[in-house]
Amino acid sequence: MPEKKFVLETADENVEVDIDEIKTLSDAGNIDGQYALGMSYLYGWEVPQDMDKGYELLEKAAEGGHFDAMTLLVKMFFTQDYEGMDEKRAVELSAKAAKAGIAEAQFYYGMAFLDGISVDQDYVQAAKWFRNASNKGYAEARNSLAYLYQEGLGVEKDQDKAFKMYRQAAEKGSLNAMYQTAACYELGVGTKADRSKAAEYYKMAAEKGDVQAMDRLGIVYYGESDDLPQNKEESFNWFLKAAMAGYPDSMYCLGCYYLDGFGTEQNKEEGMKWLNLAKDSGCYSAEQLLEKLNEEPTDSEHSEE
Repeated sequence: MPEKKFVLETADENVEVDIDEIKTLSDAGNIDGQYALGMSYLYGWEVPQDMDKGYELLEKAAEGGHFDAMTLLVKMFFTQDYEGMDEKRAVELSAKAAKAGIAEAQFYYGMAFLDGISVDQDYVQAAKWFRNASNKGYAEARNSLAYLYQEGLGVEKDQDKAFKMYRQAAEKGSLNAMYQTAACYELGVGTKADRSKAAEYYKMAAEKGDVQAMDRLGIVYYGESDDLPQNKEESFNWFLKAAMAGYPDSMYCLGCYYLDGFGTEQNKEEGMKWLNLAKDSGCYSAEQLLEKLNEEPTDSEHSEE
């Protein structure tokens, strides 16, 4: 007998089932079975991975009223992993699941109102749906609601409240909120400026792959303050990480560091390489500096004078 490796969540109870039982339920038109089997094909759980078959089953489950299937399809649409629907249908599905109380769907429905996606832009409605999702513990919704409080969009402007909400969302794992919390500490928005705390939260985001946070760490460690002394090596290392990840501004800073021997050994060839990479990536500052450097006389030209 196959091992029962799935827990099927139904309206009445959670039931342990195996993949054959899921297939039987799906074939019979059961939306819970279709959702479970769709997920199985999508991620290769107990069946050979087949993305098309997975999407097809999720669509059937969604059409049958399965709110988690609706939400997953909407999420994959907004993350550009699924091209099987347009914006209008994505918002319609998010609305249905949101009104059924699915926190993640409430977040996406709020985003539709925030950006005016297939609905009229409405910050009050965005705040409503972000708040609903936030109250259910959805960290990204709390981060988005904090942004509305920071800017005074759809709610009364309250930067202190925005900062607290950013920090709460960061502690719940929101990558965007980690960056925003760091920015609040760096700039003194809703809290006392504290560059040491800013570095702490930027590092949290950077370690999860946020390239812009890596760049900000390079900037923060370049500066000098009572709560965070300058650290040339740390600044260089974070600019290097961001540059390696393709961030043009960090490529420019890295090039300058190599030219000046700041935080690393001086290496003019490496410096010029990174400045050119920054220029090719659209960094205007790198383009200007390269023009200036190319206008300066070389050592051989000096010797001929």
